[in-house]
Amino acid sequence: MTRIACLLTMNEPAGNEPARPALLRVALAHSPRVEDAGAGRVYLDASGLEGLFGDEPRLAARLHDAAAAVGVQIRVGIAESRIAALAAARLGPGVMIVEPGGDAAYLAPVPLSLLDLPEETATRLSRWGLRTLGELAALPTAGLFERLGGDGVRLQRLARGEDPRPLVSWRAVPLFEESTECEWGLETLEAVGERLRELAARVCARLGAAGLAADGFEWTCRLGDGRVHEGALTPAVPITDVESVGGLLRLALEARPPRGVVLALTFRARPVRVAPAQESLTDRSRPAPRLLTATLNRLVALVGADAIGAPALLDTHRPDAIALTTYHPHPSSPPSPLRGEGRVRGEAPTLALRRLRPPAPASVTLASGRPVAVRSGRLTGRIVAGVGPWRVSGEWWSPRPWLQDEWDVELADGTLCRLAHDGSAWRLEGIYD
Repeated sequence: MTRIACLLTMNEPAGNEPARPALLRVALAHSPRVEDAGAGRVYLDASGLEGLFGDEPRLAARLHDAAAAVGVQIRVGIAESRIAALAAARLGPGVMIVEPGGDAAYLAPVPLSLLDLPEETATRLSRWGLRTLGELAALPTAGLFERLGGDGVRLQRLARGEDPRPLVSWRAVPLFEESTECEWGLETLEAVGERLRELAARVCARLGAAGLAADGFEWTCRLGDGRVHEGALTPAVPITDVESVGGLLRLALEARPPRGVVLALTFRARPVRVAPAQESLTDRSRPAPRLLTATLNRLVALVGADAIGAPALLDTHRPDAIALTTYHPHPSSPPSPLRGEGRVRGEAPTLALRRLRPPAPASVTLASGRPVAVRSGRLTGRIVAGVGPWRVSGEWWSPRPWLQDEWDVELADGTLCRLAHDGSAWRLEGIYD
């Protein structure tokens, strides 16, 4: 028979330590199976602990006193299910034990608010005249499923004191961090970089042994005058390759070196679990993370970090509105252009507009309000055909509204392009491929 204890916090502990870590330590000191439920709640498996801590009243009192010793005031409830243990902790006198087999009877008079229902569901149950968990538990399951679906059945099982799943054991996140003291101090950037690289190698080895990668690195340098220098880097893809991390470290230190003698160093990684990617026989292969990171490092050194990224559409109706965001490779390869049904014979090819960024200023000659010639730095010629204008506009509600008339025109040499006029000047927006 499973017995579950719920520890429910009533306050934050004195000092700077938050209640959650203290509560988890108290629970782990009494049971190997502990679930962190958030919102100041921790559940622990209270089965089979009589030989260590006595019967359940003694165990509950011990948990209560252990939390109080670290400055956390809690309520303790013990029952066969999480929901009954939570009700006992929240509604009981401070320490409450629900007898074995009595979860459903104990929950029957408890208000439905214990379930933290969505507003829509709570309103619907209230319209049905339901106020307590016992009333919800007594409804026909088939009818409840017809009206609320699977969520209604789940709520009814909770109201009857049935746990939908076993406890999910909490495990502390390992800290991937290495530190070193520099007896004589490091005065040159090369020495600092070499020592950081050694720390990074140890951290990456630990990550690899755990089957993890890192999507971010941070380091701290304690300087001789007491100041602290901090740095951070974010690779394009999660990595554990020491060569790639070393290259990123070198660039980061050159861009922002510590201003003083370094007496101590700490290097830490932000671990992530990367699922192995399934390669395909037809898709193009993806570059190795090490090669991709090395390439990005060279590009950053050439053009700067602000000029490297991936284009992303902005949330606006403006057709050319994009921004440069941090590059993250897609987990799967893009579809091959060779696949698909292809083009039916005789079907006109699809035109693609290659936009100019920024648009090129242009001088346009008009006849009867229609463009007949264009001159710009990119192309010059007589216009033999054109369609338009199409007026596009947006953001009229903002301080910087925009409006322009667009024309698609064909020049005498066969070039197809798009012209735009915003009321004051003409621009060459793009050329069709």
